[in-house]
Amino acid sequence: MTLSHSFCRPLLALALWAVIPAANAYLLSTHANNDPRPSPITNPSGLLVVSGTATATDNGVPNQYPGKVLCPGATAPCKFGPVSSPILHTSYYRLVSAMNCTNWSDGFYCANNNDTSVTVTTNMTWDQAISAWRARFGNSVSRYNAFIFPGGGMTLRMCTSWATFASNGASNRYFVPGADSCGPPPIPPNQCNVSGGTVMLDHGTLKVGEITGKKVEVTRQVKCTREASVTYTVASGNPVNLGNGIRSTLSVNGVNAGQTIKLPGGTSNLKIASTLTDQGAVAGPFSKTVVLIQNIL
Repeated sequence: MTLSHSFCRPLLALALWAVIPAANAYLLSTHANNDPRPSPITNPSGLLVVSGTATATDNGVPNQYPGKVLCPGATAPCKFGPVSSPILHTSYYRLVSAMNCTNWSDGFYCANNNDTSVTVTTNMTWDQAISAWRARFGNSVSRYNAFIFPGGGMTLRMCTSWATFASNGASNRYFVPGADSCGPPPIPPNQCNVSGGTVMLDHGTLKVGEITGKKVEVTRQVKCTREASVTYTVASGNPVNLGNGIRSTLSVNGVNAGQTIKLPGGTSNLKIASTLTDQGAVAGPFSKTVVLIQNIL
């Protein structure tokens, strides 16, 4: 008889998992709304402002902005955050200011008058700078006075960016590559301002039986930002009852009040007229104060 022994050697399989912290992975973006209005900044004048948002999204792609932080003009530390950067008609010059800048007196970039930037140094990576920004502001910030740009048709392209800029207001800046967003300049709201004060339409002394068709007209100047479709309506309705059996139909530039007229851009004449109708007129004084309401369509 032959005896044999077999030995079973259990095998132990070990699965080793290394837990490695995830790297920062941020995508920078900005969005400017088309809601222009006068800027709170008064020096320099003529600036417009729009609301907007700046976002630093963790998108799983680390190191999208390679290299180290660059502070402009070798000025370190410096500020980092979203900025206005519109391209102007004048030699494609870019007018840069920090997002939500409300005071220009502290330097060209309003560096110390904004609440949307953080201080960074040149030994940081861009991901570290963005991480510092997110630590203060979270994923995004939105502001009512977010981004400024010049009025008067000076803006060729409305751009917003992420950038570093000197905290002392120096005139240098460094745009983070690939973090620009540009589009057509926002269209300022149209305005039509009538000069000359209260309009008095005085028909003088009239004879009973010779009232219908009597007309008086007063001219005022109106200045519109650009061409506009406008209605001038009478708060109490048109025609207007003047009393003593007399009515007045008010018109603007030959069109009865309440109907649409076209006004050109710039300064033009606004002819406001009253035409009377006899509704059984009797002798005696008549007058009426009415409010003419301007609506830009």
